[in-house]
Amino acid sequence: METSWKTALKRRFFTMQEKGYPVGKEPLWPAVVERRRRVSLITTLFLTLSLTFLANETLTAEHITPILKSSYLVLYTVMSYFMIATFAKLAIGSWHALRGPEGNPWHPAHSATDPRPEAKVAVLFPVYHEDPARVVAGMIATAQSICRYAPHYASRYEFFLLSDSRKPAYRIAELAALNHAQDICPDILFHYRWRTSNDNAKLGNVIDFCRRWGKSYEYMLVMDADSLMQGQTIHQLLRMMEGNHRLGILQTNPTPILRESLFGRMQQFAGRLYGSAFSYSLQAMYMGHASYIGHNALIRTQAFIEHCILPDLPGKTPWGGKPLSHDIIEAALMARAGYEVWFLPDMEGSYEEIPANILGFLIRERRWMQGNLQHARFLFLEGLKPLHRENFLSGFMGYMSAPLWAAFLIISAESMVSYLQSGHLAEGTIAQIEVPSIMMLAASVVFLFSPRILAIFLNINKSKSFFFGGKHKLILSTLAETVFSFFFAPLMMAFISRFVWFWLKRKSISWGTQQRDDEALSWPSCFRHFGWTSAIGIIATIALFYQISHVPVQVVALLTIASGHWLQPASIFVWFFPILAGLGASVLIARITSRTFPRLKKAKWFMIPEEIVVPREIIEMEQCNAHLRSLIPNPEEIQDCINYALLNKLFYIKQRARSRFKPQLSERILKQIHDQRKLSLPDFMIAISDTRCLDTLHQISCENDISESNFH
Repeated sequence: METSWKTALKRRFFTMQEKGYPVGKEPLWPAVVERRRRVSLITTLFLTLSLTFLANETLTAEHITPILKSSYLVLYTVMSYFMIATFAKLAIGSWHALRGPEGNPWHPAHSATDPRPEAKVAVLFPVYHEDPARVVAGMIATAQSICRYAPHYASRYEFFLLSDSRKPAYRIAELAALNHAQDICPDILFHYRWRTSNDNAKLGNVIDFCRRWGKSYEYMLVMDADSLMQGQTIHQLLRMMEGNHRLGILQTNPTPILRESLFGRMQQFAGRLYGSAFSYSLQAMYMGHASYIGHNALIRTQAFIEHCILPDLPGKTPWGGKPLSHDIIEAALMARAGYEVWFLPDMEGSYEEIPANILGFLIRERRWMQGNLQHARFLFLEGLKPLHRENFLSGFMGYMSAPLWAAFLIISAESMVSYLQSGHLAEGTIAQIEVPSIMMLAASVVFLFSPRILAIFLNINKSKSFFFGGKHKLILSTLAETVFSFFFAPLMMAFISRFVWFWLKRKSISWGTQQRDDEALSWPSCFRHFGWTSAIGIIATIALFYQISHVPVQVVALLTIASGHWLQPASIFVWFFPILAGLGASVLIARITSRTFPRLKKAKWFMIPEEIVVPREIIEMEQCNAHLRSLIPNPEEIQDCINYALLNKLFYIKQRARSRFKPQLSERILKQIHDQRKLSLPDFMIAISDTRCLDTLHQISCENDISESNFH
């Protein structure tokens, strides 16, 4: 794989040595996908050029300098192109998706078959300082669902808790929780793996599994720490894989669940309602060239090992190193090798949790941004499918558009105010202000809100709207979330622009632990993280008001008469109000939306189907979570975990079966134990993984009381 973009670019456009490793005879659907992609591209180019032409025709005022006009048109064209591209894919894809999976002859469900006797699946849960009770509760609920739906195939599935946790207390709590999981689900095997080095985070964890156990499992189901899936969904994915040897990745569309905060509920509602409509359209547009989001997906293990193990990118982080958002690249490489990657929104029963407040959301966005900007390094890689190149470019521009939008807003405000202050306003040139504003409003309504309109149209009937709280609550919740998005978008713009600046300065970020609870943000935290955006909003409002106050009186009178008494210089605030208010009130917005309002849920605002009819797997997960919390030690209390490891009989029995003889280490530690010398925490963790040390510690602890003074 050529990771130097200069070399890849040269080879692509000068030598054209396209690579590919087809798996059998290529099906017919790639030609259909390419035809739909070209229609979408032509539609996008036509609409973009049309809007740019109209914008150019309205910018004819003499006071507008050529540089200002050119900057405005370039930014307008770039942003319009990617906005229209999304709309075109949604519109064309939705039209083809109306026939459903049954109307798609190449859908993997049509070739599904029962698994072969030797087909085995490893269900992977990579973790890093996650809540052990919650993670293992999800594993137990998923395992129980498999046993319930496919009891004759339950032995084909084995669960792995792949830990990168550095704190010993978390490792002990993880082991303790997994011990109870094995007792609750005796028909399914649970394994534990801890890496001595957590290099490359989740990517390194999955690669470590592939290196150690990859040949033993034909498939791996990659999950997140908060993932949950129904056994029926998992087994159907396996049947699809078994029926088509070309399938490399089958990606489900995880439903966000369990959020109680206002922000979490709005995002959960939007993802469930609009996200589903958008996902169906993308499935029709991409088919077997879809993307992969890194979890809740079934992967053909050997194909992943041969084609998707990513190299280090040259250079220092955040530009170089291991790709942070590796999942999208892995999908592109799987398709490059001739395998199919399908995104299946019709596969229900796949769940995840999302950030509960704006701060957690932005922290995750910064990690995604750093990973997506790295995708530009793969843009000219040989053998990639056109759709995957578009994904790389769209992901890159999805974040670069934030500073472009900020620049566009500044130029728009400056040109509009300068136009009014120039005093050259004439009755026939009122369109200089009206037309661009109307064009921007129309474009926003059509291109940005089309997923919302489509989602309401598809779910407004009584049988479907019932699961979203009813027709009235469906519409009202959508309107409320849409209004919130007006004020949330500028906040995102400001933070993403700041993140891009950090990226340009090569300030990297690691992939840490995501907040999983609904704890509200404190006022000090809101001021510390969002105070600078509020300051920008207030200063910008004052500056704009100052500039408008210097518009000549005769211009104000002429503008009022020419517009029929509905347009005045102060009307500029109407167009910029969501931007200025979203920034100026960002501290208040972050604080209020992080809080939980039980009355909203009781009144069925922002409801999702999984709250109307709660799936059995979610109920079992919450029950197991509560049960495990009462049995395992608190991972934040190191002494409790040490006492548990020494005194709990179940832990000793299970851990002794996992332990090994390590004579090169055990002699030194055994001598310390017999001499009654203190053990450091690293030595203690080594001791409980060595059979002789574990036996000695357990025997001593049963004969004597354990106190905190024994360990440091």
